[in-house]
Amino acid sequence: MAPTTIRKAIGTVKDQTSISIAKVASNMAPELEVAIVKATSHDDEPPNQKYIQEILSLTSYSRGYVNACVSLVSRRLGKTRDWIVALKALMVIHRLLNEGDLLFQEEILHATRKGTRLLNMSDFRDEAHSSSWDHSAFIKTFAMYLDQRLELILFERKGGGGGGRVGGGSANGGEIERYDGGRGDFRSPPPQRGYEYSDQYNGEYNRGESGYGMPRRTRSYGDMSELGGREGREEKKPVTPLREMKPERIFGKMGHLQRLLDRFLSCRPTGMAKNNRMILIALYPVVKESFQLYADICEVLAVLLDKFFDMEYPDCVKAFDAYASAAKQIDELIAFYKWCKDTGVARSSEYPEVQRITGKLLETLEEFLRDRSKRPKSPERREEAPPVPQEEEPVPDMNEILALPPPENYTPPPPRARAQASAATVCGGFGKFEGRHCHG
Repeated sequence: MAPTTIRKAIGTVKDQTSISIAKVASNMAPELEVAIVKATSHDDEPPNQKYIQEILSLTSYSRGYVNACVSLVSRRLGKTRDWIVALKALMVIHRLLNEGDLLFQEEILHATRKGTRLLNMSDFRDEAHSSSWDHSAFIKTFAMYLDQRLELILFERKGGGGGGRVGGGSANGGEIERYDGGRGDFRSPPPQRGYEYSDQYNGEYNRGESGYGMPRRTRSYGDMSELGGREGREEKKPVTPLREMKPERIFGKMGHLQRLLDRFLSCRPTGMAKNNRMILIALYPVVKESFQLYADICEVLAVLLDKFFDMEYPDCVKAFDAYASAAKQIDELIAFYKWCKDTGVARSSEYPEVQRITGKLLETLEEFLRDRSKRPKSPERREEAPPVPQEEEPVPDMNEILALPPPENYTPPPPRARAQASAATVCGGFGKFEGRHCHG
């Protein structure tokens, strides 16, 4: 019997044993565990759509099923030494991140903080196949990509801004404010369509249904607002437009996007893995997500360029570094897309028109930085203390003024004499103006 046949037979026995144990002895959601084992079986076929839908359905019921799913998939990944099982488990996680409940993302983040080994595949090694080094390398890079995606989601959720699409997107109520290439430096990719496999990958796997990673209604990396709005479990946070963000927030977003692009570029298969059907199927949705990632990076670069000549010098240095590193990444991205087109990963018409960051633009920015560094620093402005309000002197109330006491040895006149004196005074006054005389 050939080694391949023996390996397949052993894999089938392992799957059947795991299913039987789950049905009899599982203490947490046995039907969910059975679906996960069947979706991540040892046969070299993509995860069956039937079991993926069953997992999605079960995890939409309650947090308990979501907790169980994270625990079961983590255990499956931790125990296996077969790259096919590990790849299928990562494909299931990727699918759940795209289409699953928001609670699934929360639980993975929470489990990672507690130290659960879910997406840490750095020490994974296949022991079930010969010449599987390249396949194991893809498993590691794929897991790192998913882990960085979760980091970006967490960053967007903490900031409450720019989180239109998993990654963020820009931030206009969940829609990407696409950069229209007004300067001719960049162009945004065409609008995304639902994922579809090319005919090369259809086979019996789709059977009229959307294939793995190809939902009819897709979410690119980071769409927390749409997920949170579903079932009203999480209130929508006010979205801050990208152009209104503070420089620190913009640079933080750019850093996460560029790290995610680095993870994507590292997912390019090498050696014997380049032509493996399973790996190409797993790579397809990752490539589709990179189209939106490229659009988001272009948008941030456009905002940085608009603000560049008005920024403080330290922020100018950060913006220039972002442009310089993005120029290298875009060169690698063009080469990766060329390989994908030649290999048949997605249709050529689906790819965005990626434009390089020209050397002339980098030279202009660098020259401005040199000139800016030679300028004398403006003296620091001292904050003047606010003027102390002067206390107003109280205006005396005439009603409260007391009359002076009468002089000593003063004898008041009798009442009649006082009345006559007052009348004479008044009449004399009027008589002066009217030429009249008063009579007593």
